[in-house]
Amino acid sequence: MERFKQRSENLISQKEPGELESQSELNDLNEKPRIEFEFTDEMCRRMIESEKEHRREQRRQWWREFSWISWFFDQYPNEDFYRPSPVERRNTRQEMTYHRFRQMTSWSFWSRMKSSTGIKLAAVGGLIATFLQAAPELKGAQAAVGPLSWLLLGGGFYLLAVLWFEFRCPVLLKRTLAGKDEYLGIEGRRWLLALVEDELRRWWSIKLYNMEVGSTRPESGEYEIAQAIQSYRDTPAYGGFGEYAAARIEHALHEYGQLTSAVIWTEGYKPNEYHRFAPGHRICPLNTPLRNFYLSCMSSSEAEMAKVGQEGDLVVRWFDNSLTFLTKLPGYRNLMISAYAEGLLYLFRSDASALTFSRIIAQWQNTMRPWSRLVLISLFMVSGGCFAWFVYLQLTILLPVLP
Repeated sequence: MERFKQRSENLISQKEPGELESQSELNDLNEKPRIEFEFTDEMCRRMIESEKEHRREQRRQWWREFSWISWFFDQYPNEDFYRPSPVERRNTRQEMTYHRFRQMTSWSFWSRMKSSTGIKLAAVGGLIATFLQAAPELKGAQAAVGPLSWLLLGGGFYLLAVLWFEFRCPVLLKRTLAGKDEYLGIEGRRWLLALVEDELRRWWSIKLYNMEVGSTRPESGEYEIAQAIQSYRDTPAYGGFGEYAAARIEHALHEYGQLTSAVIWTEGYKPNEYHRFAPGHRICPLNTPLRNFYLSCMSSSEAEMAKVGQEGDLVVRWFDNSLTFLTKLPGYRNLMISAYAEGLLYLFRSDASALTFSRIIAQWQNTMRPWSRLVLISLFMVSGGCFAWFVYLQLTILLPVLP
């Protein structure tokens, strides 16, 4: 090792001073300039805002997962597709409590009160009132007005609850809760299709384009379109179905195929390539376009070229919507959902298929209108309380005079 060092020193000493200077200059030129990192106040401010936003999102997730108030006022079905990390989820006991609470506060649960339970309670109350009115020696003088007025009051609240249910319950859900499988015909199926499209209108959304995120790829076509839209003093935005709505629609189509034995396909990446349809979900970053779907029937020529399926099978296609002006997008009142969900008519070709798909979509409305459900529950509970107080007052009158 020492001999190697001495030899290298001798070689360096043998070189002329000019050669050493040129070599040092060459080394200086080859060295890259060192970039120093500066932590600015703007970066510090953004990090603090990002941390605050992350904590707010964690609090929102905790509120959605564990708060009973959030469970009641959540108008959408149970979110099985997009859940927080397993550490922040409900455990098995809390999951059971969640589903039980949601079922006991749903429209379908309280619809039984107006159909069977409420009628039985009213019949029992009528029998008790008739018995007391037919036995003057048992009821006493004080029972003429007081207790029976509570029965009348309970019946009035019950009638208000039934009328409130008929007025405020979503129409599609109320139609399927009737459980009638009568002949629909063309007009009946068209009515159900209109109700299903109206429910899909609730899942349609608008998504604004984030210019700050888009500026990271200024060469992309979407960013250029967004800049052009902003030049007209408008906001770039997408309209269509988001990832959660698309996943819910796919699961509804998959359940429809299982219940009706319908064969559903989806297009592949190659021409005349089809795969069996399977529901899924995707995690979309910012500025991902919203989508619309197109449902069609496979023709005989398509089945021959693809060598799969047969004529009449359903085919599902998803398309990304283009970036457009926010002012050009329709509102919820003037939205034509058939432009974003084409081909639903193929699911309503027969009465059986129309009723099946309508019942699947109707379950999405089971927790709609939380304030209306709260009023309905209050009316039924007040009616039951009045009836229970009536029975108590009658027992206090009857028990002392009975032998």
